[in-house]
Amino acid sequence: MAATGSKQTRGPNKQPPWRRDPMSGVSVLRLPLDISDPLQRERLEGLFAAAFCLRRALQRDARSRLGAYWAAHHERAAKGSAAVRKRLGLSREALERAAYRHLSRAPHLRLHATKAMAMHLADSVWVDVKRHLFADSRGRRSGKPKVGRWHRFHRIPGRARSHTRPRKWETFQLHGTLSGHQKAYTGTDGRFFQPHSMRPVLAPGSSWFRHQGALVVVFTGLGSGELVLPVRLPISPCNQRILEHYLSDPDRWHKIDLVRRQDPTGRWRYEAHLMVLTAPYASPTTVEWRAIATRLSAGRQAGIDVNVSNISVASHQNGQDLRISRFERDAGDRESAGRLAARKRRRERALERSRRAANPEQYHLSKRQEERAQRRVEAGLPTPPVIPKGPRKARSDGRPLRAFRKDRLSRSYRRTRAALAADAASTAQAKRDRARWIAKLVVLWHGLWFAVEACNLSAWARLWGRALHAFSPGTLLAAIKREAAAAATQACLAAGFLQASTRETALSQHCLCGQRVEKTLSERTHYCPRCGLAGDRDAISATLAAFLVFEDPADPSTAAVDFAAAKESLRCPATRALLGRSLNFVASGRQDARSESTAKNALDGSSVEETWRTPSPSAMVARRNVGTALRPTPDETSLSGWTTPDRTQARTDLSSVAARKLPPLRDSS
Repeated sequence: MAATGSKQTRGPNKQPPWRRDPMSGVSVLRLPLDISDPLQRERLEGLFAAAFCLRRALQRDARSRLGAYWAAHHERAAKGSAAVRKRLGLSREALERAAYRHLSRAPHLRLHATKAMAMHLADSVWVDVKRHLFADSRGRRSGKPKVGRWHRFHRIPGRARSHTRPRKWETFQLHGTLSGHQKAYTGTDGRFFQPHSMRPVLAPGSSWFRHQGALVVVFTGLGSGELVLPVRLPISPCNQRILEHYLSDPDRWHKIDLVRRQDPTGRWRYEAHLMVLTAPYASPTTVEWRAIATRLSAGRQAGIDVNVSNISVASHQNGQDLRISRFERDAGDRESAGRLAARKRRRERALERSRRAANPEQYHLSKRQEERAQRRVEAGLPTPPVIPKGPRKARSDGRPLRAFRKDRLSRSYRRTRAALAADAASTAQAKRDRARWIAKLVVLWHGLWFAVEACNLSAWARLWGRALHAFSPGTLLAAIKREAAAAATQACLAAGFLQASTRETALSQHCLCGQRVEKTLSERTHYCPRCGLAGDRDAISATLAAFLVFEDPADPSTAAVDFAAAKESLRCPATRALLGRSLNFVASGRQDARSESTAKNALDGSSVEETWRTPSPSAMVARRNVGTALRPTPDETSLSGWTTPDRTQARTDLSSVAARKLPPLRDSS
């Protein structure tokens, strides 16, 4: 009998599957865990050790199967790649079954791990395997996944809770309420506090789902019993609104991952990363700031020109009221980066000395040390132990005789390494904070629609790794994109961050009048022989990016410059004057000129073009620093000179905006 109607299903599949509302947003809240109890700490460490053993075994299985897959090229040509992957077990389900087998063959791991956790670990390993097997949209594959190390294992993935069935968590569970937690740790004076060793939390009766007290993370199903970890919340008044935003509605709690990180003292700290189905928290000041930005700049179209050490942003509204801004590191940022780099070098040298002192048999003595030892032998004196300063002992092909991971490491080495990692994390956080502040200024002044050239920042990193890392243009672009989307969502408007292919647009090689003006990478100024427009190269490129139009916004190759509108805007005297004043801010420092090139360059920090060989690195850095010190640097907080003809008026207007007052709108036409 022919089947009629929709497909017949059995069991829970009769219900429509739950889908997350993309408009609700997703956020992650870090909840520190209290492990002052030695027993709970030991069990938590055993949990991470068991998870690491399972993940390492799965990674080894995946590597061996991938090796067999790539070796069977004849079978893949005859039967197809899918058949070979099925035979070798290169699928998510096959890795999950392998995780179950590993867990059943190691009964001692059942005290700290469950089958659900093993399945989640297998899924995380499959993500790396899938990136290696299948190419992405650009046709690129990731490398073969490696076997992880213990000190780089930081996260145990959890499973999302069921939003269709009540009281169903897969692995790690969060129980309690925010009000119950505050009530449990509020003193007689009404002050919210949390002791150094938090009180243990007991299960209320037969189910943790009835618990309405202090917040706890619970892991059930273990052979050694339930693992109950109290949660420690921040007690400062400024964080209470954030906690209420994320923890007030338990129905929005989605998933928990257990994460560990090493503090500067070398000890492990444990956290529960709670994924919440809500938009990120925004303070009242940020909400008001975004409202002002949408009222001032809605309807503007902006373009961004990205460089290694700065970005230029230009925007207009229907071809009028051109605004140009430029952001780069100031003298204070460079001085702070120099201090951090010096401290990093000192710690790296201390790490190298500590490694050599703990493993002297793996290093040769230096030439001076060998001569000194020879003189003492000839004089009949004993040779004292020294820290070898020579190269590491290696084979004929250059590989060390013993792998670095097998070296003995002292406690001071581990503490110094943890302090180095903490410094790197704090530096990254400072860069993100700075990027968010600059993104607020950009959205406030230039609107919600941005067009930027599709730059390959990974290729830039291979050429200018240190300079690119110091400025981090990718972090800045991502912050601008997020801030524009957040401001547009708050005002119920549309925002865009479109990328244009440089092959079709060639923004740096054109003028606003449509004339093609060829320039090398070392030429940082623009002069058009047809219309006589002179200005900074980056400012001209950003202005042209503001006039880009797209046939398909998702396809960068469909971008084209609307030269008719750009030429019409160029007829405005204020536009030409503003672009002409951009010559006062000629790019300082290294830009897009390759340092190994012997062609015309501007590595000395000026726009003078000469044909010479690239100077030595020390002379180049000294000359660039002198040139930077003599040239004015734009003030990023005041957007000086670039936005209005009157620099003092620009500072006054932005100061009024920062004071949450609407500045007067100006027509620069």
